Amino acid sequence: MSHFATKLRSHAEAKFGASNRSAIESWLGYWSSTVERNHAILQFFRSKLNLNLKGKRVLDVGCGTAGLSQLVTREGGVYFGCDFFERMLDFGQAFTSDLPPGARAALVRSSAMDLPFADSSIDVAIGFDVIEHLVGGESWQLQFLREIRRVLRPGGLLLLTTPNRLCPFEGHTFLIGPQFLPISIADRYIRWVRPQFFREYHSYAEVQLLMPGRMRALLVEAGLSPLHELPWCTDPENYRPATRFLLQFCHAIGLGWAVFYKFQIAAVKRESVDALQALKRAVKNEAFFPEPGLRRLLKKGIALMARR
Repeated sequence: MSHFATKLRSHAEAKFGASNRSAIESWLGYWSSTVERNHAILQFFRSKLNLNLKGKRVLDVGCGTAGLSQLVTREGGVYFGCDFFERMLDFGQAFTSDLPPGARAALVRSSAMDLPFADSSIDVAIGFDVIEHLVGGESWQLQFLREIRRVLRPGGLLLLTTPNRLCPFEGHTFLIGPQFLPISIADRYIRWVRPQFFREYHSYAEVQLLMPGRMRALLVEAGLSPLHELPWCTDPENYRPATRFLLQFCHAIGLGWAVFYKFQIAAVKRESVDALQALKRAVKNEAFFPEPGLRRLLKKGIALMARR
């Protein structure tokens, strides 16, 4: 058994009790799969961008289990992971200890709002599903994005993902609509239907989802610009004609970003956006729900909501 698997199992048994096998296996399944989930997200970005990590300094903010260290170092990049929570860093240290000799990976405990890296020292910054966990809300989220701009080198790239607050299905609770309720009511709703949420959170107040307009505004305030017009690493011309017409109509009435259930954004320093357009791949006939597909997304949501 790897150091990583041993560390996860030891923590799960201490958390739930060695006899609670179902809770242990469920928890292990979730955290073990973070490696595959992060690799899948990075693969999404690679389908839209010419992304070469060889020789690049890659910063993974909110690195969690540091699963991306495997891919980054395998391609010849230098991996830096940071996380605020010591438990996550313990998991990350266990994971990186299993990397092959010569892999260049380092972890550090830090806040996302005060990154311990020099100005212009990072080629690629990664923030996968991190910004919504900055519990101080928009002031913290803005400071995080400003820190990313500070540490990015000229020509550096931010890969950012976060759920769209307007999407009715909420991915942290696997429920419909808690983000639209006052926190006290949302907590009661979640505790009744999905009490296991509180194994990792004290309150739904710890999930700070962003509206489309605020997501765009925070990037602008931080001095960052998306490479693409749409928050799915796409431009309208990447889509089939009917979908393109729908997206252009939504844009005309101020809902251009609102129709995406999640934001998956490649952003750069504002002054670099024109020079870095060459990073974009030529994508044609993009489906509106390319991953995981609208039907599969709905089926997954219904199945998760059915579990109590």
